Amino acid sequence: MRNLANFLVHLFGREADTNRTYLSVLHDRCLFCEEPISDSPSYLTYRVCPFCRFHYTVTARQRIELLADKGTFKESYKYVSSVEPISFSRRGRYQKYLSQDQERTGLTEAAVAGRCRIDDTETMLIVLDFGFMGGTMGSVVGEKVAMALENAARRGLPAIAIVSGGGVRVQEGVLSLMQMAKTVTAANVLREAAEPFIVVLANPSTGQAYASFANLADVILAEPGSLIGLSPLRTLREVSKMPLPLDAHTAEAHVGHGLLDNIVDRENLQPRLASLLKILTAQKQGKTDHKALLKVESEECDEVEPWEAVTAARNSERPKATAYFRLMLDPFIELRGDRLNSDDRSIVAGLGFMNGEPVAVIGQQRRPLAEGERYHVYPDGLRKAQRVIDLASRFKLPLVTLIDTQGADPGLEAEEQGIGNAIAKTLSAMLNVPTPVISVVIGEGGSEGALALGLSDRILMQQYAIYSPISLNHTLGSAHHDHMLDREAAEALMLTAADCQELGIADEIVPEPKGGSHNDPREASAALQAAILTNITQLSKLSQGKLLKKRYHKFRRMGEGSGYSQEAMNREVELLMSITSGDAPPERPPRRRRKKGQTEEPVEAQISADD
Repeated sequence: MRNLANFLVHLFGREADTNRTYLSVLHDRCLFCEEPISDSPSYLTYRVCPFCRFHYTVTARQRIELLADKGTFKESYKYVSSVEPISFSRRGRYQKYLSQDQERTGLTEAAVAGRCRIDDTETMLIVLDFGFMGGTMGSVVGEKVAMALENAARRGLPAIAIVSGGGVRVQEGVLSLMQMAKTVTAANVLREAAEPFIVVLANPSTGQAYASFANLADVILAEPGSLIGLSPLRTLREVSKMPLPLDAHTAEAHVGHGLLDNIVDRENLQPRLASLLKILTAQKQGKTDHKALLKVESEECDEVEPWEAVTAARNSERPKATAYFRLMLDPFIELRGDRLNSDDRSIVAGLGFMNGEPVAVIGQQRRPLAEGERYHVYPDGLRKAQRVIDLASRFKLPLVTLIDTQGADPGLEAEEQGIGNAIAKTLSAMLNVPTPVISVVIGEGGSEGALALGLSDRILMQQYAIYSPISLNHTLGSAHHDHMLDREAAEALMLTAADCQELGIADEIVPEPKGGSHNDPREASAALQAAILTNITQLSKLSQGKLLKKRYHKFRRMGEGSGYSQEAMNREVELLMSITSGDAPPERPPRRRRKKGQTEEPVEAQISADD
């Protein structure tokens, strides 16, 4: 019982026998797993058990020391105070509590704010200390948070807030509630200034802070095992008719429900924050020089037979988007969740540096299911993608999307959750990104599910990838098991990379190892990275206005200038009619292969741009 009591003390940051004694003593053994920790560097430096990774409570000053470059933190608003705090009829008692916590912690209030450098990036740092009256949001705390955010916006600095506590300070009545509105107003000012805002939720993070400025951050991280939510865990238990899940109200549960971007161990927190700051502020530091890439000529790729491309594109060992991101980016920082209720793992997204170039990335990838490996697009995954598209737009990051999907999910659940609306909004968001957008079909590009992340300045296709206007899993190899029919259908649909280049849909074919990327993922990744960086470099020479105008005209005139478009559409209609009627597919006439550098033949009824 004693160990359990001590564990609860550290879980909530206070002694069991008093509401005001902040525990900061060191222990010989972990209160959770009872392993010896007194000599552990992890425990002595970070207050983290090296065995079970339990995160002990740390003070605001300790957090600043762990995050800020040595000697760079300069505190602001230290002596801000309330002239006459409201405390109903017991004002003297409230003032006594304030004085006791000020004397015990060395703080003037539950919030500490100031400027510092994190890995040499100047930052506004805000820390709420649970040891000072539970980190509650009184008038002074709200004012400090608001002034710090506004100051960051005025100075053009990113802001980081470490939240621990954040509940209501009942002694100040409804004025405490109004601090939510105050801090949200300041967070909006920071957003309008297009400055990054990152929040770290520590144990516990509940109440007003959680439901106001903390949930408006661009990136929300959490420490492992933290209690997180609007209501205290005790309240949840009281109102719940069923026993709560073991992980209820934890950081881990919040990540699973799409409410956080990720969980970061305290030992890794400083480098993770440093990387995020460098990526999100990179556009202020100047552009990366990739002039050498402009001199690299694209490699000619051998044409792949259609059925061979279909087989290779659907190979279960073909590299997924996550594998490419980890090979091409250093670091790759994944951002999870739609901030509503879900984290669709068929979409992976995040930020990183690609050979020194800061980029935002979104990738579709296969998700194995019981009935076989399928990979559809779901509404919650597209909402996650929209978040990262917004980050790319606000912080002027090139956007790279990797496409590998059979199409939009055809189920009733997806329809009820608004799959059509999600696709439309994603398409609209892609069209308005003010930076270079590169899309790469790395496997199967199926119908509107692929186009949702394929509306870009440059559409690349790997050599063995395929792109189809219909979802092939409903047409090929599913209702029809005749492999000869599949081969002929694949030929007629013009879905290979070479076909799409002829149609004017694909701008470039990226070479793969012989037989497909799965035979040598590293070689495939190197070729893909070079192609992406080359196109980003070329597009970066254009002004924002010209870039958006060219993107608009690219899709506005799609198909108008291609001599193959009408032929391809007629052939597809004939194919689908033959499949429906059970007749043999029409024979495909010989293709007119366009040589490198050759312009397309004009269509007879060219539509005027003015029309």
